[in-house]
Amino acid sequence: MSDKVFIYGLRSGRLLGRVLLLLCLFLWTSNVCSQRYVNKAYTPDIKTIQVYLNADQLDLPVIRMGSDDHVTVAFDWMSHKYRHLAYRVRYCNADWTLSNLEEMEYMEGLNEVVIEDPYISMNTTFDYSHYEFTLPNDDVKLTLSGNYIVQVYDTDDPSSNLLVACFSQQDPKVKIVGEVDGRSIYGVNKEYQHLSFELFYQGNFNALPDELTVVVRQNGRRDNEVYGLKPTYVKPESLVFDDERNLSFEGGVQYNVADFSHRFRYSGCVERISYHNPYYHVEMRPGEMSDGKTSVFRKDVNGGYLVHQQDVWSNAEVDYSVVHFTYPLEDPWLDGALYVSGAFNDGRLDESNKMVYNYDRHQYELSVVLKNGGYNFQYLFVPAGLTSGLNSRAEGSFWETENEYQVYVYYRPLGSDHDRLVGFERILSE
Repeated sequence: MSDKVFIYGLRSGRLLGRVLLLLCLFLWTSNVCSQRYVNKAYTPDIKTIQVYLNADQLDLPVIRMGSDDHVTVAFDWMSHKYRHLAYRVRYCNADWTLSNLEEMEYMEGLNEVVIEDPYISMNTTFDYSHYEFTLPNDDVKLTLSGNYIVQVYDTDDPSSNLLVACFSQQDPKVKIVGEVDGRSIYGVNKEYQHLSFELFYQGNFNALPDELTVVVRQNGRRDNEVYGLKPTYVKPESLVFDDERNLSFEGGVQYNVADFSHRFRYSGCVERISYHNPYYHVEMRPGEMSDGKTSVFRKDVNGGYLVHQQDVWSNAEVDYSVVHFTYPLEDPWLDGALYVSGAFNDGRLDESNKMVYNYDRHQYELSVVLKNGGYNFQYLFVPAGLTSGLNSRAEGSFWETENEYQVYVYYRPLGSDHDRLVGFERILSE
């Protein structure tokens, strides 16, 4: 081979390498920008991500601008080893993808804040370090309404992303009034609930329907949320949403309730608690299908959970347990998968909460490590090829079931590049 051929080949190889590198960077950037964020840990060392309003673990993290509201972000690192962790705040679009806004456009202050003084667990079978902080604070001021995420990273590796926590800030410009009934395209007073609501413009605010993005969730679930609704009727000072096709939801059943905040005084779906060195194990009563005739009322908190332990006074004294869920079935369902869902896993339907069929015991099984407290959960069946869970296959569905619907209204005027949250309301079914 001549020197010219060798040099040409070397240059061509370098050029190809640069092209491939640029292509990889482009694909990575596109994937990051299009990722829809949820509360999630990206390492198994982090558990119990909580994001809630003020001091109420059950309240949704939606701050009201101009108020004293704050969001608490808390999580546990399952080790006593000290970690130098910090967080940054990012602004998101209505669909929870990252916005193109620069930091100075949505916040004031620092955006690389160290999380100080974690609490080390005491008298627990699981070792962990509890981290907690609130937003906004002296370091971070949020200047825009809309969606935000907190990214926690290791200061030794600023590019790392250990967890994401989501919250919102609203600047109310619309009033939302709604109701839930048993009317739907699937019939009257059967398995489904129908949500209808009206948006009333407040003050001098006015918007074209195309400038608004309306999102509806049932009990905070993301899998069956309705995104980008269009109004059914347009009035001079309000918009009416009465779409029976897109606003019909399975009523489901009341959430299963379990309280294992005490080793002996447990309640709800907890069948027994036992100690197998080195951890405590909580066995839930087997899941089952409703008789299909009547809706059983159970006082629930619409999927939420509360971390606490009786007889202790500190978050760092609350222990963890291995919790076992089972759902008996003679043969596995071959047309989909079964999941355990609740706010404790942010309603995600992924491998972390997917049940596995045990052919010897003829039942679906799932074991997860949870911090002691009171929990709501439900079994959801996801048909193959779909992403939304169904109550009707696993536990049944009734229109009378009490559910909470959350309505988010975002505003992006023509020419703008971000989605402001101008309305938020919670609507209970009767």
